[in-house]
Amino acid sequence: MKKFKSVRRLRQNTGIVLFACMALVISQGCATIAGGSKYYAHVVVEGHPAAAITYEGMTKGYGSAVLKVPRKEANKLVVTVSEKGCPTVQKQFTQRKFRGWAFVGTLVTFTGLTVNGMWLPIPFGVMLDGATGAWWKPDVEEMGVSKTDFKNFNYVIRYNECEQPSPSPLSQIKSEGTIPTVVSAAPSHENSN
Repeated sequence: MKKFKSVRRLRQNTGIVLFACMALVISQGCATIAGGSKYYAHVVVEGHPAAAITYEGMTKGYGSAVLKVPRKEANKLVVTVSEKGCPTVQKQFTQRKFRGWAFVGTLVTFTGLTVNGMWLPIPFGVMLDGATGAWWKPDVEEMGVSKTDFKNFNYVIRYNECEQPSPSPLSQIKSEGTIPTVVSAAPSHENSN
């Protein structure tokens, strides 16, 4: 009988330990959970809707693109801009700021581990957020950078190396005050009787 009681107690304790481990994993890294280890960089090349935007060797869009950037690399964002008839240019963003509220949140939800009834303070969340770089964000004081919300930042690139910007319908409306006409190259299907 005693053997069955100890097996039953072991099963109950195993469930409690598994629940505690799951709770630890789920509650780790306040900054990682709240803001993620990555953010979205909305890049716009001002006045050049045909300019190719390349990030990490891949063209992500023309004129504008959305990039998913690791927070810890917010001070190392490099975007290549190119357009036909213009030189290819690399634009670098080199500033980032510390997300103080995220760090405080990690400390407030400080975790630990209970071993034999004794609580051991182990900073799992601090280690996770530090490793993922979740405490960082782009610096809105840097020229061309602005914040939409905690997960989305705007990057406006001035492509001054390209002297003749591509005309866009919006710029034509603003400069001439007229609405541009669209000429269709599609063949006409009218009856000629």
